[in-house]
Amino acid sequence: MKYLLFLIFCLFNINVLAQWNVLNITGNNRFDDVFFIDDSTGYTSEGYDGNFYKTINGGLTWQLKYEFDEYIRSIEFVTPQIGYCGSLDSALYKTIDGGNTWIDITNLISPKPPGICGLSAPEPNVIYGCGKWSSPAFVIKSLDGGNTWTTYDLSNLAESLIDVHFINKDSGFVTGTSINTLEGGIILYTADGGNSWAIKHKTMVPNDRVWKIQSPNGINFFASVESQPIVNNVRILKSVDMGHNWSTIIVDSVYNYMQTVGFIDSLKGWTGGESILYETQNGGLTWSKVVLGQNYNRFFKVNDSTAFLSGQNIYKYKSSNLSYFNELVSDAQSHTLSIKTNPVYDYLWFDIEIKNKTACLLNLFDFKGKKILNIFQGQIEKGNYNYKINIEHYPAQAYLLILNTNEGMTFKKLVKK
Repeated sequence: MKYLLFLIFCLFNINVLAQWNVLNITGNNRFDDVFFIDDSTGYTSEGYDGNFYKTINGGLTWQLKYEFDEYIRSIEFVTPQIGYCGSLDSALYKTIDGGNTWIDITNLISPKPPGICGLSAPEPNVIYGCGKWSSPAFVIKSLDGGNTWTTYDLSNLAESLIDVHFINKDSGFVTGTSINTLEGGIILYTADGGNSWAIKHKTMVPNDRVWKIQSPNGINFFASVESQPIVNNVRILKSVDMGHNWSTIIVDSVYNYMQTVGFIDSLKGWTGGESILYETQNGGLTWSKVVLGQNYNRFFKVNDSTAFLSGQNIYKYKSSNLSYFNELVSDAQSHTLSIKTNPVYDYLWFDIEIKNKTACLLNLFDFKGKKILNIFQGQIEKGNYNYKINIEHYPAQAYLLILNTNEGMTFKKLVKK
């Protein structure tokens, strides 16, 4: 009897501690965004495949509602019926029936956006969007539920924009990379609906991207930093005064590829990326690793006890245990990069395998963060590509060959002799 009681006690405590679970939704690619109206009704999309799903029971089950022909990056709903989806392939869509059907409203926006990475609707009829992670930098705004739009060109301040977070119809933030990439990631703020923008923070680490911005309570703000492999740490940004001043928090002293950030309150939060999720219980003073999944992108807080995280699967946080989850992680496709000979003496020979059509940045950097050569930039089709680059006259030193796509980043180190 004592043994049975001890076993029951252990199982109970395991349940209480199991606050993250992998939901029963699978796919071939990353789920780029997740959005919940309340703790029951939510939506997600599967990046390149364009599959749009809806749940009405808090993630217990998901129904495929629509199949887009484009890469869907961002989701924002203002009611259970009215919502928007931003594509990385130059389109913005609107639904008025909960995601059953979608209308392309891109023709209402001039100039046509090259891709919409982030969406934010502080009021039902007020919608902001921004993009694109691979450039250019712009913000779009509608004050009448998507019928008419204003476009703001921010290319004088930023090379690219990735996320947008508006507090009300006039005041909000966008994140991305400074127009001077040696200044790193940037956070911009407007108090007049996008007519003017102030620089709130620059990371001053070359080629950083401030990827996501999030606030659990409107006072404490957090932002993730996607950095290059030349940086030997993991960082997030934190503000305790509503986003006006920012400090850098070192999460780890080794490099890992990061994109997501999210806090359930001012103390407990997470940041993660390709294969690692970090957790803090004290506002970022100390961090531990959580074994959960990979390729994390969007954190979405529903309330003080419930949150969701998108990645290769959809993950749910609950302060009490969930009775449903799928421990199998989907085999998401990822692009590959391989160097044929290393060290390199004259010609750099390498191959890339692109698993699906995507936006692509292919660059060669030195270990000081300086971009040495832009090899390719633009849309690239699925396939295998072989490159032969003459670097005979480049200095004999170490370099990084970095492939950035919609789905993430991969890199290889090489040495020029």
